[in-house]
Amino acid sequence: MRAWRNQLGNEQGVALVLALMMLLALTGLLLGFLSVSALEPQISKNVADTARARYLAETGIELGFNILTTTGAQTFDPIVTTAPSSCSTSCNPWVAMITNGTLSGVTSGGSTAEANFAGSYNVVVRNDFLASDQKLSGLTSNDAAPNSDTNGVVIMRSTGTFNGATKTIEVVVKRGQLPPFPGAVNLPGVQTDTFINTGTFDIDGRDYGCSSNCDTASNWTQTGASAAHPNKYGIASHSGTQSNISTAYETNIENAVAGDATKLPDIKGRQQGGTITSYTTGLATIAPDDSLSPTNLAAYLQAVANYSGTTVLQSTQACPMQLTGTSTPTSTPTLSNGCGVNETLDLGTRTSPKLVYFRGDTDPTSQFTGLQLNNQIKGAGILIVEDGDLKNLGNFTWDGVVIITGGYVGAGFMSGSTTTIRGALVANETQAGEANGYFEFYLHGSANGFTVHNSKQNIDMVSLARGNHTITNWREL
Repeated sequence: MRAWRNQLGNEQGVALVLALMMLLALTGLLLGFLSVSALEPQISKNVADTARARYLAETGIELGFNILTTTGAQTFDPIVTTAPSSCSTSCNPWVAMITNGTLSGVTSGGSTAEANFAGSYNVVVRNDFLASDQKLSGLTSNDAAPNSDTNGVVIMRSTGTFNGATKTIEVVVKRGQLPPFPGAVNLPGVQTDTFINTGTFDIDGRDYGCSSNCDTASNWTQTGASAAHPNKYGIASHSGTQSNISTAYETNIENAVAGDATKLPDIKGRQQGGTITSYTTGLATIAPDDSLSPTNLAAYLQAVANYSGTTVLQSTQACPMQLTGTSTPTSTPTLSNGCGVNETLDLGTRTSPKLVYFRGDTDPTSQFTGLQLNNQIKGAGILIVEDGDLKNLGNFTWDGVVIITGGYVGAGFMSGSTTTIRGALVANETQAGEANGYFEFYLHGSANGFTVHNSKQNIDMVSLARGNHTITNWREL
């Protein structure tokens, strides 16, 4: 009995058992660490490859956006018209824009590092024709067919691929839809006070275009009136009566030239009541047309002002903005306000039109000049001056659309100035109570020259301004 008890108390060999147990546990841990260490590089590689695939997809979005901003006129039809005319669940409505794009093609020639970056991106686009697309675009309605864009909205996808990893980004691209411009000069607001005291002007609603060397004024020639290139009115207002003088808006404009036979031949365009190909001069081409209204103009301005890429330049009564050119016409004049702003502003060219937006202060005295133009200035695109007068004291040439809008505003072309606008001019007064003696459209008697020619070519061109486009609803799929 004592021997059995002695055996129970014998601890010899326990260390070996414990050592074997610890070795087994450590071996398991070591194998676990080795397994994790083998997986971590692969996990890191997958994360890195996915990130690079995302960067490639983002590259495709940017390059696809650049293509869209230079495509078509008011809509993106040149791209989406290649899609099927109708689409069932089995149809593929996507149209390829970029196939197997690489970073070596992003810059001219591409660098060695770019060429060795083994990845690609593919970009496709489709029209917003599905009922569910309204949730993406934010619009209350969408287009009816996959091959016809009427609202300037498309859906674009870019898929980046790197070492087998893929990433897809989807966005909505919108083009600001310009309101119609029924006249060469348009006064759609609630006041149309007009002063024309010069015999040197040319307001022409017939269509003008240019095929080459378009900086030369003589190269802009008339296009035959047709459904595609209709004659516009010389000066257009909207219908109705100006409340402070109980006179029709149209008549208020006509009173500025009625009775002066020297001025009447200088207002040209579509004949009131005639067909789009009809032509006349004088009072018969000053006409009401409600296609351009304060409502649709305000909707357009609100849309472009809210675009993330739009820079609104603030002009205040204490610090009014001025653009000062040089001794020869320049599209990069100096912007200043006497309060510290002194910089160069790019007003665009015909190959790169700009959206230039000035916002001022509402001034019930009608004394505030939101933007003054000095010396020789030229530009192309859309020039907007809101809540302040535009006054030209120099030599100003603009290809596109010039819009002056807001309360107590006007477009003034002053003594010594020379103005050429090829596209459309809009002066939109939103306040009905402006005092007499202040004009929405003012031509000084000593102006050297004033020309506004309707140009469908330039109105189509300004819709391609990058600032007239926006990307929304960015999401990764």
